[in-house]
Amino acid sequence: MDFFDDEDDASERPRRRGSAPRPESAGAPALGGGGGGPPDRQQVRIRQAALAIGAILILILIVIAFRGCLNARSDRAFENYVSDLSSITAESDALSTEFFNVLDDAGGAEGDLGLTQTLDGDRGTSQGLLDRAMGLDAPGDVEAAQEQVVLAFELRRDAIAGIADQADQLGGDLAGDAADAIYTQIKVLSASDILLARAGDQIEQALIDAEVVVADGVPDNQFLPDSGKGVPDYLDPDVVESAFTGAAGSDASAASNADCQGDGETHGLGLVASTLQSSGTALADGGAVTAPAGDNAIEVQVQNQGTVDETGIDVSVESDTGISGTDTIDQVAAGATETATIRLEPAPQAGESVTLDVGVATVGCEQVNTNNVASYPITF
Repeated sequence: MDFFDDEDDASERPRRRGSAPRPESAGAPALGGGGGGPPDRQQVRIRQAALAIGAILILILIVIAFRGCLNARSDRAFENYVSDLSSITAESDALSTEFFNVLDDAGGAEGDLGLTQTLDGDRGTSQGLLDRAMGLDAPGDVEAAQEQVVLAFELRRDAIAGIADQADQLGGDLAGDAADAIYTQIKVLSASDILLARAGDQIEQALIDAEVVVADGVPDNQFLPDSGKGVPDYLDPDVVESAFTGAAGSDASAASNADCQGDGETHGLGLVASTLQSSGTALADGGAVTAPAGDNAIEVQVQNQGTVDETGIDVSVESDTGISGTDTIDQVAAGATETATIRLEPAPQAGESVTLDVGVATVGCEQVNTNNVASYPITF
């Protein structure tokens, strides 16, 4: 072996000692493939995308459920508002009927009660209706309409009060001026009708926009009766003067209650609202309702529409099926409202239809008692 052979051997030895890569067998997995190795970048991205899609779907379901709850609450808010407004307008209809009956029946049975006394009672009733209108819980979509509803009942309250203030002047030297002033207030009542009609249209449109359907729809309410078919045109000043002066002439024959003390004060009560218990079903005079079986009592709200406190107020219920009951309100302050709770005996049965006649006893010197009674047709 010569010198150069040794150098060749030495130069080749390091390469033989080096770690040459081992060839992969045919069955071995590639780097990043299956087996126990870490997932490649594409698989990580697929898993991240799946998680993101799942999170988005869950978020969408939560939003849908939340919106469903909001829609249900909105529906109930509209339904409760329209129901409460219907109750108020039904009593306003009854007030209108009583108001104009006094004029139509001047000198007759209604006229014998006296125009002044009737208007004093109507003044208190109209104030009660305004208070209830102001207490309505209006959904946000009908807040503007609700403002018009309140304004309409405020105009009615003011108009009736203004007419009542002029009634005493109809039989004297200032009868012409009083009649003119009353005609102005009649036009105020007409304005209230226009406001309520406009508010009703806005409420109806809000229901359509919200896709809410309310049973019986938005109530109509008009205080002034439509003229024609024997009904006078109360927007004619001559008709107003004739009607009111004729009704005022019957005051001289107004009957006095046997217990009247002649104290110079105004005395009178009014039945302003009734509800069945325990369901809380609101009742309207002459309006048929369906009530849950198990209701066995009625709450009757009585308002003192006079100027002095009244005591010992008896409230009674009778029916065509023998159901009856009574309760006594110890005291009602002037202008205040108290509630009588009357248990119905025997208790109404499921499937029974009955008309409950509710009456509030009159007090001394009370000349107007047409608003002391109401009839409620009910099916349990």
